[in-house]
Amino acid sequence: MRKMADKYYRLVCFVVDICADVLRKYFVKLAKADAGNTSTSVNAYLGQRHRDVNQLLQHKKIRRYQYDLLYPSHGTADENQWDVSILVILIRELFATRLQPLEIFALEIEIPWIRNKLQHHPNTGNISNDDFDDYWGRLDSSVRLLAKNALDTNDEASLQRKINEVKCNHLPNLSDCQRIWHEETSKQLLDCLNEVHANAEETTFILRQVTVQKPGPSGDKNKRIKVADDILARLQAGFESTMKELTDDFNPPNEVTDIRTNLRDCHHVVVTGCNNSRYFETALAAVKGMDYNHKRSVEMHTSSDWRHIDPEDVDLVLCKDPFGRISYDESKAKAMEDIFTSMKHSTKSDNGDKALDIVMVTDLKILQECKMRHDHEILDEVVKVFTDTSASQPADLIIGCGSLNQYAQSSFVSKNLVVMTKNFLREYQVFSLQVDANVLKTAKEKFKTGKAVVLTGHKKSGKTSVAVALASAYESSQCLLLKEPNDVNYIDLTNICLVIIDEFAGKYRYEENGVYKWYNMFDHLYRAVIAENFNVVITCEKGNLEKCINEIGRHAILDHVVEIPLQTTVIKSEVTERLEHGHMYGPIVTTDHSIGTIPNTTQSKNYPPPLSVVPSQGPILLPISTENTSLLGIQNPMQLKRGLQRGYRMSAVSCRPRQLI
Repeated sequence: MRKMADKYYRLVCFVVDICADVLRKYFVKLAKADAGNTSTSVNAYLGQRHRDVNQLLQHKKIRRYQYDLLYPSHGTADENQWDVSILVILIRELFATRLQPLEIFALEIEIPWIRNKLQHHPNTGNISNDDFDDYWGRLDSSVRLLAKNALDTNDEASLQRKINEVKCNHLPNLSDCQRIWHEETSKQLLDCLNEVHANAEETTFILRQVTVQKPGPSGDKNKRIKVADDILARLQAGFESTMKELTDDFNPPNEVTDIRTNLRDCHHVVVTGCNNSRYFETALAAVKGMDYNHKRSVEMHTSSDWRHIDPEDVDLVLCKDPFGRISYDESKAKAMEDIFTSMKHSTKSDNGDKALDIVMVTDLKILQECKMRHDHEILDEVVKVFTDTSASQPADLIIGCGSLNQYAQSSFVSKNLVVMTKNFLREYQVFSLQVDANVLKTAKEKFKTGKAVVLTGHKKSGKTSVAVALASAYESSQCLLLKEPNDVNYIDLTNICLVIIDEFAGKYRYEENGVYKWYNMFDHLYRAVIAENFNVVITCEKGNLEKCINEIGRHAILDHVVEIPLQTTVIKSEVTERLEHGHMYGPIVTTDHSIGTIPNTTQSKNYPPPLSVVPSQGPILLPISTENTSLLGIQNPMQLKRGLQRGYRMSAVSCRPRQLI
């Protein structure tokens, strides 16, 4: 048995001496036979293929030191200096169309793999007989295959004798082979180190360009990577939308000067007042008069928005109702207190750093309660906005004592939403019974998983009907239909289990301004869903939803989407269905907008389209029978009548108070 180190060096001699020699002769033969080649030497041929070799260098298929061997700065190229690696790459890349499949396999797999295996072998004295026989046999087969095209008969016989000598006899060229092997390995390692060094320098440069220092919670500067931020874009869009609400005829009070002075001197100010002092409009007027770049201004509502704000990207932050809108919100105020120090530090221009301007706008009573619990120096710069006084409009003596009218208005609006929700559910109750069972099952599964689901599809695909079908698992008093983004503030968390938003992007056309406002409210809704305060069902026309995602970005509350396919026989009503005394009034319309034939126990009647019905003829009357109710998907006629007696609640699912899916 040979010594293990002896086997390693014999394999090295095979690669360095035998493989390289055959590959050189094969390259020269291919170069001479290359179509269109007029060169008489290897050096001239390389000059002719200079562009192709440059491409290999740019694509990092050959290394710089290999390129220098092909095109030396002094003298001409000497193919005897080329090692196996560069020869394999040149033959494989420059003569790809001339190679046979087995030759490609030898050049791409066998010879390079064994060479790399030997070069990176951790212990030269640890090669078993099995590995030696495997490596030797594969090298021998590959070289013989290439030699058939590279050598003539006499040279092949000489090659065979040389292979046998390397395998069995003494190694007279061992020292020279070891030297070449060591030089090749050293050059390759040095080139790798140079590449790593260049990459490290480039990476460091890039990191310095994209890394910014942002104040942490304690005011210390922390480095972070600047990345594309969709939430920052939404905050900026919210600011632009809010600024558009300021009317041109608004005459700001004198306090607007104090607000601007605080922003110039301290870079932060708290603007407050009572509900009728128009303090919010005053803050907007002060901001508008200071010529801020609206593209670099954002509107912030919650503490979580702060981590998306950086002085490098933003000049002004408008913080609206940071401690609660209708009343004081302790959880919101506590979250804001956690970032007060960071906000205060951002308003200072230390060491040449850019200062950020912050405007907080809040109700006076809410501010006073916040300062009692979470006082901070950032709340010291306060500008109170009062209403103008006159003989007909005396001073407001209850300022700072709450906003009674605001609470009364809130209660009134909340009651209106409850009534509109009941009307909405009642209108689509019958249609919800026609929802495809598979579609409803998919929607329920998504709903149970995410607690919030988006129903989308083309117009008149039945999205709203599916939403009402999902709502049937709740009592009507537990559901609330939101028509505007600000309606979120009127949700009674003690009673409401399900929130419905129908066509938030616009029912008849895409409403861009409304979409941005909804996106701002989606943050609040999503946090409420996570906290299990209520669940959410949203409907949106497919094209509008895609436009929202493409232009604004995705939102977590929109992650669970169910697409409603168009049905071939969707039953619609041109007017609200009126169900009473066991009869159904109103025309039944199919997808082709014709009434169609309604089967009866005695005969079939063809009803004209609804537009051709003469008003004096009265509504179409359909008796509740097995035939007619089956058209609506109701197998038992008494099911509909019992549903009428129960106030249109057709679902058999019972729902305990405060039951969430």
